[in-house]
Amino acid sequence: MVKYLFKLKLNSAQQEGFSYTLDLTTAQENNPSLVFTPEVRHQMRNQLQKESACKISDGHLNQMIKSWIEDIQEGYRETILTLDLPLMITEQFNQLQESGYQQIPPLMAPDLSGIEPAIGFLPPLRF
Repeated sequence: MVKYLFKLKLNSAQQEGFSYTLDLTTAQENNPSLVFTPEVRHQMRNQLQKESACKISDGHLNQMIKSWIEDIQEGYRETILTLDLPLMITEQFNQLQESGYQQIPPLMAPDLSGIEPAIGFLPPLRF
């Protein structure tokens, strides 16, 4: 069995990347599209999301698997793909439903006892 490595790099991060590996037999190397069953796709997505803390959509997952299949067919043992993925925490912020505290606070009357003119005189009271 031969190990094939997929490495995901993020545009926003200066890290070296997040990886996922598969051990393939000769028959699987010759037809790599059969390897990516829904279970393998699910495991790959979960592991990369957990490591990177980024949300991987179906479109991004399909893009990753497509490039990996192409590289396996060409004979490359390592595939590196750089994507701009949104953080999982921002996805959770979008789902936040907080109504907040809706009561208006009671108004307080201002203390006018210490207010006096600093310079000049008061205007006349007759117009």
